[in-house]
Amino acid sequence: MAEHDRWLGRRRMHLRLRFLQGESTGSYVTRLAARNKRPVQVVLDSMGSGPMPVAPQYTEMYVSRHARERLADLAGRTVAEMQQRLVSLRDEFLMPHRSQDDWEWPWDARAGYVVQACALCAAQRGTRSPAWLILPDPWHVCLRHGRWMDNSRSTEHPYVDLSGLHEVVRAQQRLNRVRKRLGPAARWVQADAYSILAYAGYLEDPAQSRHWCVPAARLGEQRVRPLAQFSRMALLTWDLARLEVHRQNSVLDKAEHGEWLSRMTRRHGQVFGAALRTWLERHPPLTRDWLQLLQDEEPLGKEMRKELRKATRHPLPSPLAPLEDLTCLPWVRQPNSMDRLFL
Repeated sequence: MAEHDRWLGRRRMHLRLRFLQGESTGSYVTRLAARNKRPVQVVLDSMGSGPMPVAPQYTEMYVSRHARERLADLAGRTVAEMQQRLVSLRDEFLMPHRSQDDWEWPWDARAGYVVQACALCAAQRGTRSPAWLILPDPWHVCLRHGRWMDNSRSTEHPYVDLSGLHEVVRAQQRLNRVRKRLGPAARWVQADAYSILAYAGYLEDPAQSRHWCVPAARLGEQRVRPLAQFSRMALLTWDLARLEVHRQNSVLDKAEHGEWLSRMTRRHGQVFGAALRTWLERHPPLTRDWLQLLQDEEPLGKEMRKELRKATRHPLPSPLAPLEDLTCLPWVRQPNSMDRLFL
């Protein structure tokens, strides 16, 4: 690896840049350059050496430890602050130590999806050009401005207006309440709800439904599918989470556990019955003794701890772990080869 000039990039750029929540590193670097009226290549040259820049809507940018330090200096921030605000700058996403370059733009992001940020939110942060997020899911709901953002690159329809889709807004509000109650474990419950939808084949073809046929014709079936499934996924997540809260607090008894399946089948329909039954079998009541064993860890084997942790309090393996990697159910629909890139 080439020697680095120890003074390279030490001087802070004249104008600082406000962060966007969940922004990709490539988007941030591009905006930082535009904010200071500099070509992106000039900013990159101040960080080290590497290939030609790529437009941030196509993939994520990854940097070396050296380039991360230089970028923090240029931005007038600490490395810790940059890591907290830009997830792809965290240690797990850094380039290998012996890399010849200081940054790279792989064709496919290593983790997560590149999703366009809400333009109105970006404008409030001082940018009028499109900004891009790196998220674990290929969609994002902006409740403040009522917009559904996704990993589409459509210039004609860059977002979906939710003013006439109140059920989607309510679904996101419901998911927010689940996350507030369960914390990181909410993500695992949502993954299971997503897997249950896949097993039941719920609205896999939204064009066949009266409610979604018009949006599917305008935006495309693949783009509309997660939007059409969103309300049911949020409702399933809510119902799974209510049972999970009782499990975590060791107040789920056998009577409630046994009655839950019939009640949920009536609520969601027989098409979900088999999947709900499998999920329930994998989430039996946890006694206080089991929770104590989980905390001690030693008496449990590795695989048993892994299965038990999937529905109890624990950190996520990665902030960009997709839903299909988190579910404990075996039949989640894997995205096709174009899903991670863009619709």
